[in-house]
Parts: sequence; structure tokens; C-alpha cells
Amino acid sequence: MSLIRYNNLRLIPSKTAAREMLKHGFMTEDCKTTLENSYKSRKRQEDTTEKWMDLRSKTYNIIVVKSFNHFYGENVYLIKHFGMFTKKKGLNKKKCKE
Repeated sequence: MSLIRYNNLRLIPSKTAAREMLKHGFMTEDCKTTLENSYKSRKRQEDTTEKWMDLRSKTYNIIVVKSFNHFYGENVYLIKHFGMFTKKKGLNKKKCKE
């Protein structure tokens, strides 16, 4: 049973998101921390939120969707995606061959 809440709603990972979180060594509690201490990256649909958090040379992103869970009988935040990528230095300084 999930007792972790974000904005007073349960935070539950989808199957895919659970695999992604496991791959990067994150748990649902870490996702809550990421959502609370991160910044919005781009505009999404009305009930969808995407947030990014920078840690050292890596950026973590999480996408949650407001949904209804029949098992709990209440509205929840469904974690749809949890990803990580490395920041690359010097992307704007690329030399063009002429």
C-alpha cells in the first residue's frame, strides 16, 4: 500500500515508471522529493506535470498525471515516467565545417 502523498494525493508509479525508477535506484519517496524541490521544464496538458531536478552533472525528470485509482477508490498522482540524462558541456560551441 502506498502512503506517500504529493499535494494531498497518493503518489503511485505505473509499471513502466517503476522499472525506470528501479533502473536509476530511486524510490517513490525520492520522486516526491524531486517533485517538491524541482522546476517545471515545459508546458504539458492540464492534469499532467513534468518537473526536472539537477544534481551534479545529471538531470532527473519526472512526469505525473492526475488519475483515478479504483483499488484505492480515490484520485491519485500516477508517475508515468522517470528519467535521467547527463548534461553535455559545449553543445552551443559546436564548430561547423564549411
